[in-house]
Amino acid sequence: MDIASPLLLWYDRHARTLPWRGSRDPYIIWVSEIIFQQTRIEQGTGYFLRFVGRFPDLHSLAAAGEDEVLRLWQGLGYYSRARNMLFTARFIVENHGGIFPSDFEMIRKLKGIGDYTASCIASICFGQVHAAVDGNVYRVLSRVIADKTAIDSTKGQVLFKRLAQELISRQRPGDFNEALMDLGATVCKPRSPECTICPLINLCRACELKIQGELPVKSPAIKKSASVMNYLLVMQGEEIVIQKRTGKGIWNGLYELPMIAGDLEPASIAAECQSVYGIKADNLSEIRRIKHVLTHAKLDIRFYAVTTVSKASIGNKSLLWVSGRNIVEYPFPKPLVDFLDSLSES
Repeated sequence: MDIASPLLLWYDRHARTLPWRGSRDPYIIWVSEIIFQQTRIEQGTGYFLRFVGRFPDLHSLAAAGEDEVLRLWQGLGYYSRARNMLFTARFIVENHGGIFPSDFEMIRKLKGIGDYTASCIASICFGQVHAAVDGNVYRVLSRVIADKTAIDSTKGQVLFKRLAQELISRQRPGDFNEALMDLGATVCKPRSPECTICPLINLCRACELKIQGELPVKSPAIKKSASVMNYLLVMQGEEIVIQKRTGKGIWNGLYELPMIAGDLEPASIAAECQSVYGIKADNLSEIRRIKHVLTHAKLDIRFYAVTTVSKASIGNKSLLWVSGRNIVEYPFPKPLVDFLDSLSES
């Protein structure tokens, strides 16, 4: 089956105009691929431009502090991506003289880079024949061959990776990978695919059988666990108490307000607050409650105001008093960014 010829002909006419499109700089392609792993183009383009504007190359990123990197990443989620990028930039500078590796296996071994991102970098920047398979590509290929193997199963991942590797253009591997992604994003969409303008319409088995809407197939969704997070707004004048999250788990390395976990009554939260932070919080009042959905969790986030607290009464060294005017210098998870922004507005 030859999908490369009609696909590349279509791509030459209809390729999306993207800020990183056309670049052969592995650093630029790496940054774009990491940002858009879990982020829509519309949402992430501004982040990409700000990120490469501040860190235009490996050396500038490697020299950055973690807080600054996370602050630029603030709102994108999946913060381990940003920490891995910082680690990898420093590793390349220290071990490869700041030159991005060109060998596929070496690229794939870098922290935070898997087969997909390594394939993108190797094919786009170095012309190597490695198929990059993302969600868009899974969708296109599963429809072309009308295969109902779950794309998120090990069997499905092996099947479609092998198929993509068989079909990839040997002359234009990078363009082929980008063309498949563009086709999935703009024509072979999850809902209401525009089959009449698809360059692969004459090759597509799903279109022939009229089962486009049934593909691709995914495994049954994992039930999301539910967690309650009680945040304590402790202020004195224009200063606010914050802390840095440490250890494993979501939002590691970001800042937050003092937090007590669990579906607790205010009296129990106050008791925990006294025990954990040394903060006397007898008259807690709930001021906001929001729901925040992550990949595998649903968060019930509650914000409580703590009545007047003196600095001298807080002995916990993990807590910081920060001026409200300087709060923007610290990276916070998106729900806390929104909450703190609403405070400044009011």
